[in-house]
Amino acid sequence: MLNLYGSATGSNLSGKKVSSNMGGLIELADEYGVEAGVGGNVTYYTGSVSMSANQQIYDLTDPSIVSLEDGTPGTDAIEVKRIFHEAPPAIVKYFDPFVGTGLGSQNMLEGFGWGQFSPGVSFMMMPMNADLLRMQAIEFNDQIRKSTYSFQLINDRIKFFPIPNGSNFTKVYFQYIKKSDRSNPLKGEIGTVSDFSNIPYQNVTYSHINAVGKQWIRRYTLALCKEMLGYIRGKYSALPIPGADVTLNGSDLISAGQAEKEGLITELKEILDTMSRQAQLERKQAEADSLQQQINKIPLKIYIG
Repeated sequence: MLNLYGSATGSNLSGKKVSSNMGGLIELADEYGVEAGVGGNVTYYTGSVSMSANQQIYDLTDPSIVSLEDGTPGTDAIEVKRIFHEAPPAIVKYFDPFVGTGLGSQNMLEGFGWGQFSPGVSFMMMPMNADLLRMQAIEFNDQIRKSTYSFQLINDRIKFFPIPNGSNFTKVYFQYIKKSDRSNPLKGEIGTVSDFSNIPYQNVTYSHINAVGKQWIRRYTLALCKEMLGYIRGKYSALPIPGADVTLNGSDLISAGQAEKEGLITELKEILDTMSRQAQLERKQAEADSLQQQINKIPLKIYIG
C-alpha cells in the first residue's frame, strides 16, 4: 500500500510489477519536515514588521505595521516559524584579511621598516586562525557587553531586544505558515489511490493464469460443486423405492465441500504470504547464512612462499 499511495486509479495494475519506492514513507515524514522547516507539504510564507524608534512590543495582527505575503493580518490564523532578528556577523566589523589587521599589523610593519610604504598593511597577510580568533573576540564582546539580539513571541505579541532606536533596524522579517494549511488533511490529488478499496486491480483473464493457478481453480470448482450438490440432495433426506427408502448423502457432501474450500483458501493465503517481499528477503537471508556456515567448514589452504 505504501508503494501505491497517490498513484492514479485509472491505470490497470493486473499483471504488472509494482516496484518498491520511498514515496509513501517520505509522504508520511512530510509533517515532520514542516515542523523542522526543512520541507514538507505546507507552504512557508514571508512577512515583515515595520519597526519604530523606542517601541519594543508589536502586535502581529496590526495591518498598519505587519505585511504578510498571502494577505492581510488577522484574516487567517498563522504560526510564526522563524524570525530573522540576529546580530550582524562579526566579519562586517573586521577588515579584509588581505589588507591586514589594523593598528597591530601597522606596528609590526613599522618594526620591520616597511611603514613608509602606502598602504603599508597591503604587504602582509595574517593566517586564518588569527581571523577566526578576532571574529570570536568580537562576538564574545557583543554578547557580554551589549544587549543581545533576541525576541519574545507570546500569542500575537512580539517583543524585540534590544530596544529599536530607529537606526539599527527598520524592519524585521519572519517566516510563517497558515494553520489551516497544516490542519487540512486533504493534501493529495483527487482520483488517486487512497486505500484498499480503490486500488486499480481488475479481474484476471483466465487464459493468462498459469497451470498452478488453473489447477487451484479446478479444485475449488470441484469443492463448490460438491457443496451445491449437497444442498440439492439435502432437500429430500430419503427417496422411496419399492419395499425400502434410499437415504441421500447431502450433509456429507456439504461438509466435504466446505472443508475443501477452507483448505484451499488457507493454502492460497500461505502461498501468497511466502511470495511476499518480506518473506523472500527472510528466506534469502537464511539461505545466505546457511551457505556461509558451509563455506566456513572448508579447510583453508596453507600457502608457503
